[in-house]
Amino acid sequence: MKITHSFLGENSLSITLLVEPNPQIESLFMLNLSTWLGLEIIGKKRAEFAINYLMEGKKADLIIVRNTIGKEASANSLIDYLQQNNLEIPVIVIGQSGHPLKNGHFAHLPNSLELKPLIQTAAHALKITAQDMARKIVPEFFPIPILYFKEIKRSVCPVYSQDFETEEYIKRSEANVDFDSALINTMIEEGVSHLFVKKLDRLQFVTNVTAELMNVIPEEEVNSEESLSIASKAVQLLGTKLTTIGVTEETIELANKNLARLKKTSSSHPKLASLLEKMIKNKSGYLFKHTQILTYVCLHIIKNIDWGSPEQEEKVCFISLFHDIVLETDEMAVIHSTKELRSAKFTSQQRMLVERHAQMSAEIVARFPHSPMGADQIIRQHHGMLNGIGFSEHYGANVSPVAIVFIVSEEFTRIVLARETGPFNIQEMIGELKQVFPTSRFQKVIALLESITF
Repeated sequence: MKITHSFLGENSLSITLLVEPNPQIESLFMLNLSTWLGLEIIGKKRAEFAINYLMEGKKADLIIVRNTIGKEASANSLIDYLQQNNLEIPVIVIGQSGHPLKNGHFAHLPNSLELKPLIQTAAHALKITAQDMARKIVPEFFPIPILYFKEIKRSVCPVYSQDFETEEYIKRSEANVDFDSALINTMIEEGVSHLFVKKLDRLQFVTNVTAELMNVIPEEEVNSEESLSIASKAVQLLGTKLTTIGVTEETIELANKNLARLKKTSSSHPKLASLLEKMIKNKSGYLFKHTQILTYVCLHIIKNIDWGSPEQEEKVCFISLFHDIVLETDEMAVIHSTKELRSAKFTSQQRMLVERHAQMSAEIVARFPHSPMGADQIIRQHHGMLNGIGFSEHYGANVSPVAIVFIVSEEFTRIVLARETGPFNIQEMIGELKQVFPTSRFQKVIALLESITF
């Protein structure tokens, strides 16, 4: 996608020269930097094109460049040009170091898909404060380049166009309703450059489009840290889609991609602590960390239990992904008891969602084609309540073997995340588990965790 724009028009704070060859990542940067900071973005695919732009005497207040593009040391080429021509323009270098960076860059961000640090660093480089942004005038109808609407199937909020003659805003699409692609194409042919969302919806819109764009970035084009960022956004995206459009071919495909990522990440980290460290560095949220670590722990048990099989591995991965899929925030995912739910600062609607999330997630799984046998029942009962509503401190004697594996794994995951940065004393952690689950059926499963490697 080729876009050169400022979302805030005359309110734009500065011009940023972005050097990024990947079209999805270029779109992500443009969308977020324009929305959050009001920057005008000029996109270039290679360092030489950016240098040509500067040689023409055109303005740039900030340069964001990938460290290497192909075999080219792009960042160093730009830094050399700036130094040779006495141009004091801050340079933010993106990506892992393929070549040692020269002095002269402002900051280095190794993960191109962690957008919050990028936005914060850009603001710091341009001396943009929170007060500056608070003073910005945001129009009631916020412009979004129309080309973004070719990248997504629907919007999470209503979408509007502006009448050329009257300048009135006309609603073109309701929230979560598929776009008429023919209409979008016709508008583009007629010269329409932007569609609009209401200003109070703009951040929700941008967050959703960011997740959509991340999900289509080819895995072979990202490093392991960036892959975790994609996986985190994709789990969130799946939850949003399942609760808005339901079980469709689109959500089934997205779920399968999520399952493959969760399993691949688990298998590529022999030590659990290294995976945790990477997720902490990546600033992954609790909800995703819980899902990924739970998958890891479940797979460890199934691979070591006497009745384990590839089919059972598929089942526990599926349950790990879906058990909390309707929860919306990290604060919701942390709750694991009635006492915690009562003391949480939630609205009545949020409280009801947490209380009923097991039931709601199980109902989605029951409609999911080819879901593993019994998966919906295990999800419904994963907090000890047969109907999936609320939390219990006791588990019935009729719990299935796979359910025991999942319940133990989830409690162990909670214990791990409570420590997060260590130290991890496995015997101490096992002791905590045995106090929670004193019966022999549970303790046989707990014993298999003694061989997990930190």
